[in-house]
Amino acid sequence: MNAEVLLDAGESGCGELVMLIAARIKTLAPGAILEVHAYDLAAAVDIAAWCRMTQHPLLAQQLNSQPQRFWIQKRG
Repeated sequence: MNAEVLLDAGESGCGELVMLIAARIKTLAPGAILEVHAYDLAAAVDIAAWCRMTQHPLLAQQLNSQPQRFWIQKRG
């Protein structure tokens, strides 16, 4: 999947992780895709919940790799 921007969140967890995603996605045009790399084991739960709450579609996730990878589309 082609993303316009890559966010390497490193070891960031929970609150810090979603704040990084929120800040980066604000800079994108509607419909653009953000690829997120995260090492935190709870990232899948946190990112999925954030996407549901903000209505930014979680297009795909790759959980069997380190880092885990997520593709989020900016709504609109």
